[in-house]
Amino acid sequence: MAALRTVAFVCGVSACVAGAGLSPSAERQTKVLWRDPGAIARRDLYWGAGSKARAPKPPFTFVSENTTGNRPKVVVKDAAGKEWTVKLAPPDPLLNEVHAEIAATRIMWALGYFVDENYFVPNGRILGARNLTRSAAVVGPDGSFKVARFERNDPTMEKVGEWHIEDNVFTGSKELSGFRAAMLLLNSWDVKPLNTAVRRSKGADAVDYYLLSDLGSTFGGMKGGDHNSRWHLEEYKASKFVTGVVKGTQFQFTYPLLGGGPVTIPIEHARWFSGLVSQLTDAQIRRAFEASGATRAEVDGFSAALKARILELRAAVGRADTRF
Repeated sequence: MAALRTVAFVCGVSACVAGAGLSPSAERQTKVLWRDPGAIARRDLYWGAGSKARAPKPPFTFVSENTTGNRPKVVVKDAAGKEWTVKLAPPDPLLNEVHAEIAATRIMWALGYFVDENYFVPNGRILGARNLTRSAAVVGPDGSFKVARFERNDPTMEKVGEWHIEDNVFTGSKELSGFRAAMLLLNSWDVKPLNTAVRRSKGADAVDYYLLSDLGSTFGGMKGGDHNSRWHLEEYKASKFVTGVVKGTQFQFTYPLLGGGPVTIPIEHARWFSGLVSQLTDAQIRRAFEASGATRAEVDGFSAALKARILELRAAVGRADTRF
């Protein structure tokens, strides 16, 4: 995760609000939330943080079953000896996080936020898969699988903790406001600390990178509780994004994230985020959804819905600017 221009903080544990579960070894650690993505319109949203050369290469060999979270996952090694955590699509399509997570990571990466490197694999076989529990329903007796997200396990990074997206060392920065706006843009409703990560680079100049490590609960409805959904085009299209209401100098979105009321951010932060996300081209947005393994109809539908939200944000920021 090489940083270009970043928003970073260096502080001791006592001086920082570092969220949930950070190790005491976090003293005097450089903390990074965002890096300048440069010319956003030139970024390749099909491969995102990875590349064709780094994509998983069969055959895949079973290492272990990962029973964290709520979805079937296994750890494998590929033909190049690289290790991957494989999230598999469960039988219930409403619980399938594969397509949503891959598309969401591409958008977040394009905007300069940190993501885990992942790829869509439509089908394959895992050699030596055995003693499976949760994953047994989606991995055949011969190790065959369909519809998977392969996430690269980077040996140069280690997870050192979690963080709270509304109470952390970046509070007050436009980059944190942009992160929260991006969560609402994607309808990312499962943003509790359990789904975040602080990943530390190994070496003498270690850096802590803050990210949402599970973006599977995105691109659906965001009404709260059991009414939330993921990868549901009609509900994503129907849900509201911004109110555009300005209270003093605050710009308001429609939904809360972890707090009790709708998310509000300073109008200048909303303007900054709008300037970032408006640089995405129609072709790039389509590539993000194509990378996820979406059908042609889903690519068309989600691309149009996301573009409409970007235009809605830009128009609302423009209206808010006229009030000053």
